Amino acid sequence: MFIKSKIRFLNSLSHLLVGVLFSMTPHIGFAQQSGGSKTSFEPDLASMTKKARSILKDKSLAKIKLSVIFQRTKTGEILFSSSPDQKLHPASNTKLITTAAGLELLGPGYRWKTVLATDKYSRGHARNLYLIGKGDPRFVSESLWTLITDAKLENGLKRVDGNLVVDDTYFTPETMAPGFNDKNQDSAYRAASGAMSINFNSVSINIRPGQTVDSVPILRIRPTRHHFNIKNNARTTNAGSESLGLSASAYGDKTRLHLTGRIPKSHRGLTVRRRIDNPALYAGDAAKAFLKRAGIRVKGKVKKGKAPRRIKTLSRLISRPLSLIIQDINKLSNNFMAEQLLRTIGLVHGQAGDWKNGTSVVKKYLEQQVQLTDFNFVNGSGLFGKTAFSARQIAALLQRMAHHKSLQPEFFGSLALSRLDGTLKKRFRDMPQGTIRAKTGTLQGVICLSGYIHHKNGELITFSILMNDVPGRGWLAYKTQDRLLRVFSGYGDNTKK
Repeated sequence: MFIKSKIRFLNSLSHLLVGVLFSMTPHIGFAQQSGGSKTSFEPDLASMTKKARSILKDKSLAKIKLSVIFQRTKTGEILFSSSPDQKLHPASNTKLITTAAGLELLGPGYRWKTVLATDKYSRGHARNLYLIGKGDPRFVSESLWTLITDAKLENGLKRVDGNLVVDDTYFTPETMAPGFNDKNQDSAYRAASGAMSINFNSVSINIRPGQTVDSVPILRIRPTRHHFNIKNNARTTNAGSESLGLSASAYGDKTRLHLTGRIPKSHRGLTVRRRIDNPALYAGDAAKAFLKRAGIRVKGKVKKGKAPRRIKTLSRLISRPLSLIIQDINKLSNNFMAEQLLRTIGLVHGQAGDWKNGTSVVKKYLEQQVQLTDFNFVNGSGLFGKTAFSARQIAALLQRMAHHKSLQPEFFGSLALSRLDGTLKKRFRDMPQGTIRAKTGTLQGVICLSGYIHHKNGELITFSILMNDVPGRGWLAYKTQDRLLRVFSGYGDNTKK
């Protein structure tokens, strides 16, 4: 226990030091000009707004719906806007709302707990083993292995004479967020949600050619293949190109993987991810496989159920703090983690860990704390559904977080930095690193970007660019956003139309 406490202290100290170093970093810091009401780029403001109007008047944008706003972060002064009150789908810009609400309502130090316990224990033998989930958004294979090895090393767990029971009752039974099933897809970014989940409720499948021509390809599945019914109709070919199709679908309490197509014998292989349909039993099957690997036999079956009130805890795992969890949500745009956070908000500040309570609490937060009205918030990630906000509303939230002294570092630190990390790692390469700190949002026909600009003269600018009904692959939207941000960053718009 002393060692664990010491580790937690050192982790906290490291986070504090990172925060101090972050605040001292001059290049990507967000220092603002002090004193006076005029911005440092005041002489160029008329030229900047003229260029912005010209960019948005391009005929190629005629059928695209836009809601755009740029404003001075320090005072809220609007520098430029175009249809700023038009409600549009913000896609993953919705995560800005979910994470801001999470920070304010739960606090940056909020953590999730996962427990391994038993109802009766004697000499290393557990009658029934209970895997109890509390909604950890980042519980992965390494987390599960730590939980199991701790139970073995600290409490001498050797065998489970009964069943391995997965308790996911911390959240309500529903697993799919509103809008996630609007399209029939098995993509990993549409993952189910549950109080006991592992690996973002997705499975990693490595596919390699068989050893001989006309043999089936080899599938390697992590963390375990015991949860899956595999139908392999693909073939290994002597030559040609790879043409594989892999689908995942519910199969009773498990998931069926169906592989079709062909792969040449010379192919080096590929790895794909698919969502699973039963989070609790998926975690349970993974736990049973890991227990076996640790030399702990489970005699019974993997089942879902509720742990009894009186239990003996064999091990527990405490998650990263929310201040770090939101970095994965925003920098990497993780849909699963955003929905786990929203359900947690609903449980802690509402009546249940579901989307009804989660969205209700966040709506109240937006209305009372951010002073927003007439918006639509249906899930935590912004994946499909009928979510609708305007650029002015997104910017209002960003303004609030920029002026929130105690939470600003955590919120700013969760956003992707241009040319450095996350979804902006490869964008804005003609500007210094960290000039743009923002959240991307991309769906079919929807491309959005909202966040902050560090103007080359030191001024901090809040912006939101929402674009709907975008044709094709979205190159036109990306180009428009890049041009606008070049203008308002002070680095000019040298892009040819």
